[in-house]
Amino acid sequence: MRQILWVWMLVILTLALLNIERYHCCSEEERSGLLEIKAWINHPNGTSMPDWMENTDCCKWSGVECDNTTNQVTKLNLSFEREFWRLGDLYLNASLFLPFKELKSLGLVWNGLVGFLENQGFEVLASGLRKLKELDLSGNSFDDSILSSLPAVSSLQNLDLSFNMLTTISNSINGLEKLEILDLSGNQFNDSSLSPLSGLSSLQTLHLSHNRNLTGSTSIAGLKNLDTLYLDGIDFKGSILIESLAELPSLKTFYARRSNLSRALVGKG
Repeated sequence: MRQILWVWMLVILTLALLNIERYHCCSEEERSGLLEIKAWINHPNGTSMPDWMENTDCCKWSGVECDNTTNQVTKLNLSFEREFWRLGDLYLNASLFLPFKELKSLGLVWNGLVGFLENQGFEVLASGLRKLKELDLSGNSFDDSILSSLPAVSSLQNLDLSFNMLTTISNSINGLEKLEILDLSGNQFNDSSLSPLSGLSSLQTLHLSHNRNLTGSTSIAGLKNLDTLYLDGIDFKGSILIESLAELPSLKTFYARRSNLSRALVGKG
């Protein structure tokens, strides 16, 4: 009788432990969603994210952070995961991120991304990822089409598009009304393409460094809340941009390292 009692106690304890473990694990929906992302990153025969395995807690997987209370995924850092030099280019399927309703930060840096699958741009996330605040897509090969897709994610506060293949900024970017930090360094913007930025009324930090086609011949006076500006490596030929800085009441920090700013101002004089 005592042996039977011990067996039952052991069974109950085991079930209790399993329930506790299940309570502290990520949801099945999010685990399945992450495994789909892994398959996408590794297509057709990559080996990244080896610790992302079935029947394990996805909150403990590399690059994944979860809320301590709800165990829902809040951050995904998938940067440098794809072996694109071996596997080739990758097209973004934004709907893969729809299961993550509490996602606040997403990093996809240097993954060989060159565009979107048809009808799978960021507009598909408009009704799903309402809490996404940080998005890092730097070091890929996105073209201008991404800039018309991103305003659908209107919750963004920090957007990094540095070192892509961007040349023009459309007026649709003004839909990012909450955007505070924008990094457009290392692209191919010219002076006239900067005009739509003036509509970003919440912008506080702007990176425009190492855009070879910028010459400083346009004004950014509309950015009234801008407090930090990066113009490193710009080949200044005009002084309009620099003169417009005097019209930015919030500007506190300005960088123009490895540029010819002093020569441009002397030429103006």
